[in-house]
Amino acid sequence: MGAPDLRLERAARAVLALAAVLVARAMWPAPGAPDAACARPVSAAAHAGRTVAVRCGGAPGPEVDGPARLLFGQRLDPNTADAASLAVLPGIGAERAEAIVRERALAPFRRAEDLARAGGIGPATIERLRPWLHFAAEPGAAAAPVDPAEAGK
Repeated sequence: MGAPDLRLERAARAVLALAAVLVARAMWPAPGAPDAACARPVSAAAHAGRTVAVRCGGAPGPEVDGPARLLFGQRLDPNTADAASLAVLPGIGAERAEAIVRERALAPFRRAEDLARAGGIGPATIERLRPWLHFAAEPGAAAAPVDPAEAGK
């Protein structure tokens, strides 16, 4: 048997990587402004404090809560979101989410940079998180939907 052709191996890896990106993109669409068909989502059902079903079309009901907010271009408040909701944010995961919950018990977060107190969250992660977060102390922050063009910048 001869030595494997490295160019062929690299090309195969590139094709697999591209396929993985395309599959991931199809399964996890980019965040964006709320769909016009559901510009005002409300919680139709909740479980453990998180929205599990949504109604659209201006129907009355409580505000969407938990990670479902992200699906409709709404932001999360790290001072009120539970660890499961925070864990879905880019670069956070379960351990960092728990650290955020522990740290906010000591003092509320007033701005994105305060999340560094939780440990393991540096400037790059803070910049990735910024478009997904709002803080009650920031005037008007809750009204601004996530802009996919700005996410991660």
